[in-house]
Amino acid sequence: MAAFQLDLPQFESRNAQVVGISSDFPMTNTAWSEKLGLTFPLVSDFPRKTLEAYGILDTDPNSLLYRYAKRAYLIIDKTGVLRYKKILDNPRELVSNDELLAELDKLK
Repeated sequence: MAAFQLDLPQFESRNAQVVGISSDFPMTNTAWSEKLGLTFPLVSDFPRKTLEAYGILDTDPNSLLYRYAKRAYLIIDKTGVLRYKKILDNPRELVSNDELLAELDKLK
């Protein structure tokens, strides 16, 4: 999340809005957002409906992350069409902002 904050002007210059979403309680997200100094929304999907709809929810009952969000990156256009989706199996992995910015550039 901190990397998104650092590169936020680059995303905004491409008319993109960064939004974080997690399965945590709203109060947890607020505290996390304040700690990191985020100026973009970090929203809670505690019911996990959006996470499930996009295939981001870990549904393996044997997984340590069962019923939690997998690390994922989505680009959804202004009409609601999913243009990019990358779900990572390892929660420690990250997609670089450069890769995401390049994907946004392809949509121009």
